[in-house]
Amino acid sequence: MQINYSDEIYEKNRDAFQARYGILVPQIDVGRSKYSIEEAKNGEPVLYVNVDASHRIRLNSIYNPSYEALEWAKGREKQQRRTSVILCGLSTGVYLRALFNTFRADTSFYVFEPDEKLFEYICSSIDISDLILNKRIYLFIYDDQKNRMIDIVHNDVICNRPEVVGIITPFYSNDEFFSNACEQIGRLSVALRNFKKTRGRNALRCRLYAWNHIEGSLFLSDLAKVFPDDIPAVIISAGPSLNGNVDELKKLKGHAFLLSTDRALSTLKEHEILPDAVISVDAEKSADYLKYAFDNKIPVICSYQLNIDSQRKAKGNLIYFDAISYEKKLFGDRASLGSGIDMGGNVAGGAYVVLKLLGVKKIIFAGQDLAYKDGKHHADGIEDGMDGIEDSIEVEGVDGKKVLTTKMWLKYRDFFVRQIKQNPEIECIDATEGGAFIEGSKVMALSEVTNLFKEKQFRIEDVYKQLNFGINDELAEKAKNIISGWISDLEEISDLSGKLEKSCKTLLRLYKVNPNSEEMVEELDRMDALRKSLYSLEMNNMLEEFWVEDMYSIPPKVMYMQNASEAKTVLEEAEEYYGNLINDALSLKETMQK
Repeated sequence: MQINYSDEIYEKNRDAFQARYGILVPQIDVGRSKYSIEEAKNGEPVLYVNVDASHRIRLNSIYNPSYEALEWAKGREKQQRRTSVILCGLSTGVYLRALFNTFRADTSFYVFEPDEKLFEYICSSIDISDLILNKRIYLFIYDDQKNRMIDIVHNDVICNRPEVVGIITPFYSNDEFFSNACEQIGRLSVALRNFKKTRGRNALRCRLYAWNHIEGSLFLSDLAKVFPDDIPAVIISAGPSLNGNVDELKKLKGHAFLLSTDRALSTLKEHEILPDAVISVDAEKSADYLKYAFDNKIPVICSYQLNIDSQRKAKGNLIYFDAISYEKKLFGDRASLGSGIDMGGNVAGGAYVVLKLLGVKKIIFAGQDLAYKDGKHHADGIEDGMDGIEDSIEVEGVDGKKVLTTKMWLKYRDFFVRQIKQNPEIECIDATEGGAFIEGSKVMALSEVTNLFKEKQFRIEDVYKQLNFGINDELAEKAKNIISGWISDLEEISDLSGKLEKSCKTLLRLYKVNPNSEEMVEELDRMDALRKSLYSLEMNNMLEEFWVEDMYSIPPKVMYMQNASEAKTVLEEAEEYYGNLINDALSLKETMQK
């Protein structure tokens, strides 16, 4: 039996989607659709794709679609760790429902539907309003949603540390956008885990230094208040093509804001070009890259986790951005601009974000190759920064020809592509004259850009004269008292961790004897109270964000113990974690005291 269009169902789905996502699902002409829906033997909807007048493809069981979907979903669930599922294809919603009912109750689902017309047809015939409104399900139907999908999933990875699983719904092909999104999310997840394992502690040490030596420096919000809103800006990166057109930058001086990345400074020095500012964000990169800035008193726009040596040598000539919750608590509203931002993992990405925050509407890329040129990876010819990278692949270049790049550079390119799509009000011109093509950018020669903006007049000196560097004594004293309180919290965390380690040992022993005993329930309540106390302390978040080296060792907020095997694994992992946290808290305390 044919399932026909229903005004009532359409309006219910339409209202739900508009309430959740702010997008109006249009009404469609069902008679002109290539899809049709009939009832299965059990009354559930069966979706068909009408190929032509005599041929159609059935996408669900004609007997029991839900049973078919549950059988398909079996074995995919992750029992002992929080999971986020990226699903290609909504279909009638039956496969999504099967996964939803199979996976743990803390699983999030990110559903990419390649064909918005199918979604609109489903909305006209099947009530899926419960799926649309479900807070654990995120639908990506329209282009604006899809352009933000990677950032949304990445934020989930940062905040919740789930395992990420990509699944393709039956009868859907492996969509290119979906495949690329999964690859990007995978690369971002690996980069995050590697950062936590190898660089997290040093990044925090750099932030601690900034908090204690911020007198005489600025916040990006200070610059944003006086920055002209009609001036273009150039991001000067250190790609090998910079050597070919660097002298054109001299002609842009005074007509555009020249923002150099740290590594591009040596090339600018060779050609006696003084940029208006330089940006540096790396806790590991040598301060030597910034010597030209230090010698010429060029302001350094930097993350709070800029390496300590660079912060020291800048002698207060710093403009801080990239604040997170700790800086906002220490320094208030002045530190809030540019908080919690994604810089794409590279300094040029940080430059783009800074310019966006300053209100710049025209951004020019120079030296942004993101690819090799004649075997060189940077304009300075120094081999530093490419150790262990051997995953070279070919991609389309700005001239349509193939260029050699790496997966790391592709991650950076993908960041710019996402930003361009998300910020259509900002025009991006790629004047690198070489390298990988950045989708959405306008490719021009740097000489053309120079002619384009030669009538613009801009004196960076006039902008900087309006700035008052430094924080007052009252704010400095407030920050000092807050840090003192954090040090006390770390002592308490160490004590709580010792109690939690003992509680896990007790629960493991009790679980073997009688998992349903009154003593077991009491100990679970005790552990729950201890964990709540731990989560209430802000320094626990700092430990998890920076100091704990294995992000996947951190116990989830909700500890699932649905059977003996799962309980044993969860409690043993938690016991080890809390045992290590005793010393982690004390070592961070000692670092903060220094």
